[in-house]
Amino acid sequence: MLLLENFSTEENLSYQPIFYRLQIQEDKEKLLEQLKTNPQIHDQISTQLDDLVKSKNPTIKKPGREKLDELKSQHLGGTPEQEYGVWIYYPWSNKLIHTLDEEEFIEVRTNRNRYKITREEQQLLNTKKIGIVGLSVGQSIALTLAMERTCGELRLADYDTAELSNLNRLRTGIQNLGLNKTIIAAREIAEIDPFLKVSIFNDGLHKGNMDSFFTEGGNLDLFVEVCDGLDIKIESRFKARELKIPVIMDTNDRGMLDVERFDLEPERPILHGLADGLDPENIKGLTNEEKIPFVLKMIGAESISTRLKASMLEVEQSINTWPQLASSVVLGGALTTDVSRRLLLDQFHDSGRYYIDLEEIVGNKQKTPKPDTADWDGPAELNLTDLETISKTYPAAQKSIALSAPQLEQIVKAAAQAPSGGNAQPWKFLYRNNLLYIFHDLHFSYSLLDYKNLGTYVGFGAMLENISIIANQLDLEVTEDIFPLKDDPRLIAVLSFDPLKSTADLLHLAPIIGTRVTNRTAAERTLLATDDKEALINIGSSIPQAKLQLFEKEEDLVEFAEILTGVERLRFLHPRGHYDTFIKELRFTKEETERTGDGMDVSTLNMKPSEIAALQIAKDADAIHFLHQMEKGQGFKKISRAGVLQSSCIGLVSMEGHSDSNFLTGGRAVERIWLEANYRDISFQPISQIVFLNELFLGAADSAYNPYEKQEMKTLNERFKKITGLEDSRQAIFVFRLALAEAPATRSLRRPLNKQLFY
Repeated sequence: MLLLENFSTEENLSYQPIFYRLQIQEDKEKLLEQLKTNPQIHDQISTQLDDLVKSKNPTIKKPGREKLDELKSQHLGGTPEQEYGVWIYYPWSNKLIHTLDEEEFIEVRTNRNRYKITREEQQLLNTKKIGIVGLSVGQSIALTLAMERTCGELRLADYDTAELSNLNRLRTGIQNLGLNKTIIAAREIAEIDPFLKVSIFNDGLHKGNMDSFFTEGGNLDLFVEVCDGLDIKIESRFKARELKIPVIMDTNDRGMLDVERFDLEPERPILHGLADGLDPENIKGLTNEEKIPFVLKMIGAESISTRLKASMLEVEQSINTWPQLASSVVLGGALTTDVSRRLLLDQFHDSGRYYIDLEEIVGNKQKTPKPDTADWDGPAELNLTDLETISKTYPAAQKSIALSAPQLEQIVKAAAQAPSGGNAQPWKFLYRNNLLYIFHDLHFSYSLLDYKNLGTYVGFGAMLENISIIANQLDLEVTEDIFPLKDDPRLIAVLSFDPLKSTADLLHLAPIIGTRVTNRTAAERTLLATDDKEALINIGSSIPQAKLQLFEKEEDLVEFAEILTGVERLRFLHPRGHYDTFIKELRFTKEETERTGDGMDVSTLNMKPSEIAALQIAKDADAIHFLHQMEKGQGFKKISRAGVLQSSCIGLVSMEGHSDSNFLTGGRAVERIWLEANYRDISFQPISQIVFLNELFLGAADSAYNPYEKQEMKTLNERFKKITGLEDSRQAIFVFRLALAEAPATRSLRRPLNKQLFY
């Protein structure tokens, strides 16, 4: 067995070289002792002297060897080359190197900076102190600052050690794995410029050492913040602002550089005001996923690159954390160094955000064509003329009593409270000749999910059920002519009204119509009482051919979670499904929600901040296209997964048959069950994508869906059929989850009545 001895702890932690000047007798004696350790000796003092005398005599063009030796001899003034300058020992590599001493070393090493940096500017920079926290991106910044000698002192803070996964952007060798990042950076700087003062903070930057980091040995002149710790991002800026120290941040994406001139603007808001309301104490210890909403707020969700957005959606799914590339890190080193130099030389005075996006600057002139979304918006909205024209083709044979204005308004308000996919509200009403015409306005419902209008028909069935219940409450009886026009399915139904001839049931549900709500509130899983389950099953079966199944075993919920969220993922990843969801359906602001009066307010989704942030990122169609191509997007399954697992049970409404009428009639059963559930304080949330996407993705004639999507959907459908045990003759109509949870704080809005009811 081979035994390997490690370096001593002192050698492992050392980062400062040892200097031996042979003009000093004590140093000479110490060097002789050092030589007993058999160091690797590198003596290039002669070539360095060549460089030195050439830099001092720039007018002599290409001096020959004889001239150089003459100039060197004059410069040495009799001092032997071996004793000139300084010998420097690096404990971590056991190397002994002979070099010019500090003043001449700096003169020669920075000679090629002239006159991008003048000698006077270089001398000024040599007096500056720069602190860097975060030594992944920060290592490149520190090394570039050192190479250009933009300062005379660097303070480096990071608590982390190098791991193999860091080496995609951390410039070091595998022999340094497990070593503090601060020590790695400090050693490399010492090997570039042993006279550059470096202080390290191996436990990172924190409250206990922040004062010494910023002020010990003199205040920093510039602070570079490139760390992952959100609390430190904020706390360190407060300290920098207090001390009037400017801050630079590189984000390692799209070449974004952030500058805060607290030296010139001591009252400037932290992070340009983007950190307002963030408490460092509350964001400590967050997971990478939990950090995302705060990071996005600070760097701007809309401004990050497509691939970073896609990657953030995969954090803690297919990747551990957000990515960083060596090319971006090195670019960040260059940008930060350039701006730091000009800032310290009083040549740059502004705060702000700046982008050097290489993909935009050096990109394909021929852009990748984007999908044409014009066809995804559906036909134009039906207007009053359209409604009148369609209604006049209906041969009105039946008679109806006239409804008073309050009666009509109450009935249509109840109708409009019906559920619809994405709260699209795809209906219009025309009251003409005492008949109520109900129209399907495809402008609102046209979507990937509404395959062959089947989802819409479920909503219209729920609407007809609402009308029936409210009409009965008004002592009216409704006669329905469903799909009355063979050649125009836009006319869903024509209703006539008569006085109620018999006692109505279900009147206990009438008050619930206005309060019926989709409830996504999370709650501890609690099983439903037996009488509640029986009541729901019975009211579902009160619709002819309808059947309600309830699944409450934990293993069933786990399987449903995989199936239903898997379908949701496919919908979000599909280009049109993404457009329907993020452009047409979701409402991200209160103003947008109130302006449209439809769609889904994200505040009703009962999502964690990180999940809402993910939705904000997912608005970018290019990012989703990338995930679609990669067959990723597992993070989308999280949106509904927890809710399914916390359900009291999963409900499935099915019908005997697969016609449009079956879906419409099934919708009546869904609405009865939903109202009864809410009447009993049971939460109800639809999760029916599998019903409407199943045939869509598996349709052999439809080439819009790739083989991967079809195979995924086929597998999910087989699992769905197995767990539900549906007979071949029965068609799944609607899937939902039931739970016992508090009422939601926010409800979806409805468009005003005057935009739905016409006379």
